[in-house]
Amino acid sequence: MPFNRIRSGLLAAAAVVLLATSCAARNDEDASSEEEANSEDPSGETVDPASESTGDTFGEIESPCGPGELTVEASEAAGSTDKLLLGVANDRSSTIRPGLNKELWDTSTAFVAWCNSQGGIGGLEIELVDLDGKLLEVEASTATACDSVFMMAGGGQVQDNLQFSEKPESDFHLCGLADIPGFATSPEKAGSNGQVQPVPNPATEAPGLWLMDFQELDPEDAESMVIVWGDLPAMEAIKNKAVAVVEDMGSELAAVIDYPVTGLADWTPISQQVIASGAGSMNFVGEPTNLGALVKSLREQGWEGTPLLETNSYDQVFVDSAGVANAEGSLIRSIFHPFEEADKWPAVQQYVDILNDNVDDPKIALLGMQSFSAWLLFATAANTCGESNDGVLTRECVLGAAADVDEWTGGGLHAPTDPGPQGGSAPECGMLIAVAEDGSFERYHPEIGSSEDALDGFSCDEDSVSAVPVNEGLGVVSPDQPI
Repeated sequence: MPFNRIRSGLLAAAAVVLLATSCAARNDEDASSEEEANSEDPSGETVDPASESTGDTFGEIESPCGPGELTVEASEAAGSTDKLLLGVANDRSSTIRPGLNKELWDTSTAFVAWCNSQGGIGGLEIELVDLDGKLLEVEASTATACDSVFMMAGGGQVQDNLQFSEKPESDFHLCGLADIPGFATSPEKAGSNGQVQPVPNPATEAPGLWLMDFQELDPEDAESMVIVWGDLPAMEAIKNKAVAVVEDMGSELAAVIDYPVTGLADWTPISQQVIASGAGSMNFVGEPTNLGALVKSLREQGWEGTPLLETNSYDQVFVDSAGVANAEGSLIRSIFHPFEEADKWPAVQQYVDILNDNVDDPKIALLGMQSFSAWLLFATAANTCGESNDGVLTRECVLGAAADVDEWTGGGLHAPTDPGPQGGSAPECGMLIAVAEDGSFERYHPEIGSSEDALDGFSCDEDSVSAVPVNEGLGVVSPDQPI
């Protein structure tokens, strides 16, 4: 099944890719299930294997959803103690990039349908509240959250620093919100309290395994690197992390170049600066459409270096924008199992199936898996909280339970992480994904089962995390929020 036939076609700031292999695997499984559904169990009743297995597990873990007698603390319940009102931050109605982070909303919708069909979380039905910040209206979406939700979960906004307005009616801390986000972008959010990330993005730590591995695989291109970044305040901290990794890992920092995030009609001036730097590789901080335009310009002007990219570049939009021939050979860092290997990692295939079963024309994207991991962590923490707090959920209790999780893989969606409070710890494992000759994505490093495969197809190094002191103290920390 070709990718372009089933992706939504909406541009976004995060990864989108669909797997031909998983489609084939899913079709095989559907056919097998149909045959088995016509069989009977010893009691003579028809067996539906899908309905029997769907609620039992997700990947490697037991499903955190099911019946029970949990309730929500009345003062935090947004008026509904017998229902979970949960907000999903997103930017999908942005006029600058329509569909921005749509995968977060699609995944959240699918998770809720899947979870509610099993009885909710501890018997509490989940009801979603749409916190669409439209990129430029984050303060208004936070005001909606202040009035309408118990907690936020599974979402993310490009300008999440604007959740801290310093106004009682629209400030994340001042109205007492809590969050288990799909991702955090800005240092203000990433380093704040009141949130626990399943895939940590701490402002003061940066995973550097991607560059360490690249230095071994291609020492010539890795010798020097240029960093190109979009000039939003939230992206500056990400740029700072890339700079720290390059300097810490011993490559030459050839240049640091900024560009307007609204895009350029002509990327030639930026590409000429990249070429003039003499760098053999480039790291890009921004969204896939702008990246593709830059890589296209670079190739047209003869640059033969290697784009070494952030996770959100694992996106067909990048390839389409750059052109297949120009994007070929680009490398993308990730701590998630690729969609193309869904037949090897059951959680990935199950995620795709749940999404397709519950959402019309869903956006299947890497950040969607990150959102699903957040929802699983929220549900797991809520159950733990209920057990320790006489069946009553509070924000502090749920956050505390999530922060106490030391190792998390989202049921097998990604490499192990340590969520923790205020950003957690940067991951020590990862892989490199390449754009292949035909424009598809494929594993580049490590080879599964090789000596470099430290864990389930990921390379790992406990010394691969770099400190980012320039980002110290940027997190918005409230003395009234204990976690």
